[in-house]
Amino acid sequence: MDHEISELNGDFGILIENVAREDLADRDFQKRAYDLWTNHGGLIVVRGDDLPNLSPEELMAWSKVFGEIEEGNMVAREDKTVAGLPILRIGNVKDESGKAKAQFAKVPQLTSDDDVRYNPETRRPVWHTDSTFRQNPPIGSVFHCRIAPPEGGETLFADTRSAYSRLDDATKKKLAPLEAVCSLAHHDKKISLYSSGYPILTPEQRAANPPNRVPIVLTHPVSGAQALYGLNSSTCAVVPKGEAVSNDQMDKWDLEGIEDESVNIWRELLPYVTGPDFTVRWRWRAGDIVVWDNRSTIHAATGFENQRYDREMWRLTLVA
Repeated sequence: MDHEISELNGDFGILIENVAREDLADRDFQKRAYDLWTNHGGLIVVRGDDLPNLSPEELMAWSKVFGEIEEGNMVAREDKTVAGLPILRIGNVKDESGKAKAQFAKVPQLTSDDDVRYNPETRRPVWHTDSTFRQNPPIGSVFHCRIAPPEGGETLFADTRSAYSRLDDATKKKLAPLEAVCSLAHHDKKISLYSSGYPILTPEQRAANPPNRVPIVLTHPVSGAQALYGLNSSTCAVVPKGEAVSNDQMDKWDLEGIEDESVNIWRELLPYVTGPDFTVRWRWRAGDIVVWDNRSTIHAATGFENQRYDREMWRLTLVA
């Protein structure tokens, strides 16, 4: 069957339909998909009738088309992986004993397309770039849907490349010398405040995962395009590049989950960045695989009726 290829929002995002499992192993198809991903803002979806039966090994092989898979770093999440592989389960599924076997964070469900845009009053949806707290942040992520609820549970994506390019010169000049201070301990504590049971770091884990700094404006190493970057639930503060922060400040941010008001420099841009000109609301079907580039996109999870429906997603992280 011929593939159907369509754009998701202008030149941002590509959907390839009628994809078979054997297509994912075809070198020509892989090259075509990578080129489309690169040329459409770092967002691609493949969909097909037999993709719900994809094996973990097949998913890993497809993921390697887009980058090197991270083979570890599941801090405090080791029991949520698939068959001991570097695939993290996300959702609300449980094992035979009733123990959660997926990482779950309860977030609001969308009520309309208007909810896609960031709301400064509720700070929802939680738009972010993945894992900016790491010393070498991942270049991208792969999400594979195993079980989709009949409604809700959409994932939202925004094109930070196009959003940056349309900013006025004064704003670009203001953002250029800034960097984000990002901490895994802050990330987990912040999420735990609104999602009961979410794991937080032990003192030893916190010491092993010191804060990291990333630029607010990132130049893509492949395309050369500049994009907004560095917003994550781990983002504690936004400071001029190289400016020192004290241990007392880090303790407040990490142990209390309090975010410094300087992060508003980024948050004030979010209603613009997450408007309809730059966003995609992806409604999942079982089998869908999405690959996104962290260097030119941000994304957000949305909720579903988790007491009524099951949801299981498999996630891989691309580190280079």
